[in-house]
Amino acid sequence: MQTLIETYQRLLAEIRPSYRRRFYDEFTLDSRLTGIVGARGVGKTTFLINYLREHYSGSDQALYFSADNLYFFEHTLLETADRLVKEFDTKLLCIDEIHRYKNWNQELKNIYDSYPKLAVIFSGSSSLDLIKGRYDLSRRANLKTMHGFSFREFLEIKTTAKYPALTLKEILANHQEYAQKLMKTPKLLGYLKEYFKTGYYPTFLELAGDQAYQNSLRGIIDKIIFEDISSLYSLKTSNLAALKKIVYFFATVQPGSVNINRLANSLKKDHTTIAEYVQILKDAGLLRFLLKNKQGHALVRNAEKIYLDNSNLLYAVNAEIGKEPLTGAVRELFVLGNLQNAGYHAFYSEVGDIECNGSVLEIGGKNKDFSQLKNTALGYLVKDDILIGGPKTIPLYLFGFLS
Repeated sequence: MQTLIETYQRLLAEIRPSYRRRFYDEFTLDSRLTGIVGARGVGKTTFLINYLREHYSGSDQALYFSADNLYFFEHTLLETADRLVKEFDTKLLCIDEIHRYKNWNQELKNIYDSYPKLAVIFSGSSSLDLIKGRYDLSRRANLKTMHGFSFREFLEIKTTAKYPALTLKEILANHQEYAQKLMKTPKLLGYLKEYFKTGYYPTFLELAGDQAYQNSLRGIIDKIIFEDISSLYSLKTSNLAALKKIVYFFATVQPGSVNINRLANSLKKDHTTIAEYVQILKDAGLLRFLLKNKQGHALVRNAEKIYLDNSNLLYAVNAEIGKEPLTGAVRELFVLGNLQNAGYHAFYSEVGDIECNGSVLEIGGKNKDFSQLKNTALGYLVKDDILIGGPKTIPLYLFGFLS
């Protein structure tokens, strides 16, 4: 136990966020069991440590630890919670990397049911599923998703200025007004290009140079597949290697109609297996789907296009094989990712690229015209490489202000 306490005190002294994210201010502990889910590297650990610093100031009544600590080879979460409550009157546990603990579902349920005055914040992989399995935590746990930095947040870090978070409605209705103000930011479009490559994960604040940053992202991909997915699913090493090949496949092809059969044939696997693998990678935060506008879960059969989760991953994977990512894929992914991370339901459009809240978005460079949208009154051109648009032409960068 003393080992956990000493580690926590050291982390309190050493880990401090250099930028206060919107997530920090919007987070509320409105349940005794709260989960923070998100892909590796988006800043969950830093948030937990900072939350405890701000609300408990290092008090014995709160403790942070990671569920993959060697301490848990000989001790259980339930036993640890019991000791902390009885010896320190602990009120809050922050458990990081919960998915690395074998029996986490059952023990979280037991802790919740046995200690009514104890609250737990746990963090874990994007693929944590609280509904499946024998121990249903869905009625007990409140899940909150943490994403990487938005372009707005990246811009605040780079310029030290403050920028507004916008709604989609505000962008569609008043984009010229907002662009008129934002375009005064020096090298705005240069920052956008930089963000495409190195702005999504907080590690860009610590690592010098694109190469070091992209190496770290390729390491994140490996850890998600060979550690996180490996611990959550019963897959052989050869199958985990197939998952990595799927990631590299979607990083290097033009987003288009998904052909799982062709991918399955290339990997010498059956269609059902590859469809399952693609869904796992999406759940784990490595892939992002653009779905057809149908009811039901975000399953592969409803996915019209599949992308890597964010453009930083796209650049990192392509850099490893000496390529540049496809410009169209970067642009589409930027708009789709910002819409989805802000909580909007974006769908594949037969007319343009994306349909969202009744509007159709056609995404392209500054020379893109309205020819594809000529048959719809609800269409907008979203153009890269422009600072301000026309009545139905919106600068691409504005979608980076949705969160």
